[in-house]
Amino acid sequence: MAQTDNLLTISAIGKPKGNVPLELFKAIRERGGEVEDCRIAQIGDRLTANLLVSGNWSTLGRLETALPGIAEKLDLQVRFERCEARPFNPDYRPYAAEVVAPQDPNLLVNILEFFQHQDVIVVEISTQKYQSTYTGAEMASVQMVLHVPVNQHPQALRESFMDLCDDLNADGMLDPIKT
Repeated sequence: MAQTDNLLTISAIGKPKGNVPLELFKAIRERGGEVEDCRIAQIGDRLTANLLVSGNWSTLGRLETALPGIAEKLDLQVRFERCEARPFNPDYRPYAAEVVAPQDPNLLVNILEFFQHQDVIVVEISTQKYQSTYTGAEMASVQMVLHVPVNQHPQALRESFMDLCDDLNADGMLDPIKT
């Protein structure tokens, strides 16, 4: 992304018919935009898309004007807004956390409260409920991307996290993201 590029965040939801991601990407490229970041997933019977598009002021203006028509054509609900780049913060290190546990409605709240009390910022969450193929037990899987303060002792955080997982009858993993 060039320093002079502007950013537009787009959120879309609709029924997954045809090739919605391809049509969205083509519409963005036809107007001169470039997808910088993207998350597309089927949630229930809906396709959800969150995109970050870059381009000059004119490019994003054309895209903003065209999005209502694109949404109608693809039968999507679309929301868009100009935004700034994600700020860099060298005071944090990126970590990945994963928890697999018996399904419990309080699982995610317990995990999020734990990280809040540790001054850890949760930047991405992905969860799934599933039935174990082997036992039929109702299970939950949680994956997170975290920003951990650099002054936080990694082993102490990991030990506290593992204690939480033990209390939740869960298996957990907390490791730095090596990129």
